[in-house]
Amino acid sequence: TTTPSTSSSTTTPSTSSSTTTPSTSSSTTTPSTSSSTTTPSTSSSTTTPSTSSSTTTPSTSSSTTTPSTSTITPTYTSTSTVSTTSPVNPHQNCTIPEGGDRVVIYLEDYVVVQDTPTSLENEQWIKIGQSSSEGESVVIVYFDMAQAIVDAGLGEDIAVTDSRINFRVADLSDGNDDEWVAGRPILYPLKSAFNENSTWEYPWERSDGPQAGIDYYSSLIAEFPGMKKTPEASTWVQAISTTIVRYIFTETNHKMSNNGFVLRYVTDDGSDASHLVPFASPEFEDEEFRPFMDICYLPVEPPITCEEGNLIYYELSADTYIVKDNTVHGGEENLLVGNSGWDGNARMLLEFDMSTISDLVELYDDSQSVYLRLWYEGAEMGKPYNDPRQMERTLAAHKITKTWTEDVATNKYSSTYGSRNNQWGTEMMGDVSDYDAEVIATETIEEGEGAHNFYLNLTSVFLEWKNHTSTDNGIVIKDNLHESVPGYFLKFASNENTDPTKRPYLMVCQKQVSCEPEDMDPRPIYDDNSCVSKANVTLNMCVAKNGGCEMDDRAENYGNYAYGVTALWDSHHELVSFCKCCVEKETEAMVIPMDCSQIEGAEDYDNISVQYITECACQECKTVSSTRKKRAAPSKTRLLLRSALKSMLRK
Repeated sequence: TTTPSTSSSTTTPSTSSSTTTPSTSSSTTTPSTSSSTTTPSTSSSTTTPSTSSSTTTPSTSSSTTTPSTSTITPTYTSTSTVSTTSPVNPHQNCTIPEGGDRVVIYLEDYVVVQDTPTSLENEQWIKIGQSSSEGESVVIVYFDMAQAIVDAGLGEDIAVTDSRINFRVADLSDGNDDEWVAGRPILYPLKSAFNENSTWEYPWERSDGPQAGIDYYSSLIAEFPGMKKTPEASTWVQAISTTIVRYIFTETNHKMSNNGFVLRYVTDDGSDASHLVPFASPEFEDEEFRPFMDICYLPVEPPITCEEGNLIYYELSADTYIVKDNTVHGGEENLLVGNSGWDGNARMLLEFDMSTISDLVELYDDSQSVYLRLWYEGAEMGKPYNDPRQMERTLAAHKITKTWTEDVATNKYSSTYGSRNNQWGTEMMGDVSDYDAEVIATETIEEGEGAHNFYLNLTSVFLEWKNHTSTDNGIVIKDNLHESVPGYFLKFASNENTDPTKRPYLMVCQKQVSCEPEDMDPRPIYDDNSCVSKANVTLNMCVAKNGGCEMDDRAENYGNYAYGVTALWDSHHELVSFCKCCVEKETEAMVIPMDCSQIEGAEDYDNISVQYITECACQECKTVSSTRKKRAAPSKTRLLLRSALKSMLRK
């Protein structure tokens, strides 16, 4: 086993901030039950940003012990206990993007939960799997990613580009001679917060260990390499965790809470495992072999902070790209723009459903409140790779003036009408017939740039669409610098990308929604006797602003109900209403002097009191009755009385 030399010139910044963890105890406890073994750990996490852009590991900036020679290892800063060793990892570290950094997080809290019969406990190991004599064992783990990023001197505004999780296999010499059942360790995100008191029964929905799709997400996973035979002891296994971590750090509606993970052994054929696979635990005596995760990232610098407004994210309704191949590309994972030489130029088309944005919404700033965010994947050569040059390209957005659909649009056609295809004015779209020649926004991608967020300011055209001064047909993005010059295509994630955190979206800085009093114009007021106020009076009313007090739910969502329905019985026989109005919450009396001199019999009447609104609130009418209870069967006496009453009424 080899480790890096400390003579490297690479330095590693350290922080003095402490790491907070979900553990409530500073000591290690080992609760156990008759049907499970639990081992919560409170070993502190260690986090360190790296300043190296290489995939090999930077060295430590300071040390009290001398590690041996070279390997791929993380450096870290201990947040509660000083440690100077780093785990040996023969796999690649996450790849640090240009302008980015790397942070390492050691496994912080964990609990081993096992079905009966349970195994003997050993704090040096964590085990997953099962055997003919031992129940299934899984491990609940928690990596404090947010604190690690904070310790690196950043907030949670990062774009994750790569992430890996690493465990070291221990010795399997346990006397189990059963045939090995092939499978692999898999890491699943928990749906609910990590619980250090977990057992095989608690807190799982079915009280029978964590269940796929119920207690944890089963479609979003990090898979370790397959184990076709007994894994070799003292080797590391690694899983790519990039997608999971992106879900945790994304700023979009796809954001997922970091509740911890379930690590379990899953066999290839779905049968029971034949062995327990042990890994070095966070308490393992040699620190360099403890489990850890690393995250490579780019700091995110959004074009708008919207600190005083309300930042909302809106997804696209359609996107595609067109190139001279007579092919529909609307269902592909990526969008292309630029010119590859052989394939010619490519242009991206994107559309937004403005009907999802309320007419009441007001932008915080009419010049820079709406930005399109695209995830740039990097450059891609076109076939047959006859021109491998990559160059700087300035991308520009133009307003599309013709209707198009992503399932029809090609270099020749825009949409369909009945059985007929509608053509663009000219092939690849014309700047008079199909899009507006005026440039909405531009941004440049330099030669050699890696993956990153790409932004375009669409505030001006957004306001046109919102105010209905132009038709919302979306935008086309093209190379305005040298579209005819061949080179690489530039590749962006599309609306169909399998990773939702990469998909395009609009970020809109709106004024804060509100429901507040608003003064009306001063005017005279009259009472029931026709007396008039001696001076004009300013009254007020409650007004919803910027989409405040809008009802999220609609009657149409409950079936075939006519427009304007305000209440209905749902399938559970609960009355649901749909009013959500801005109404007064607090008022105070305001005395108004009145002139009744011209009113006979009211000459001595001098003033009236009216209510002036001091606070408003959204009126929420939700479910107003519980499920209707079935009435008990009437007794014979009750039936006779009812019959007699009916007879009397007939007479």
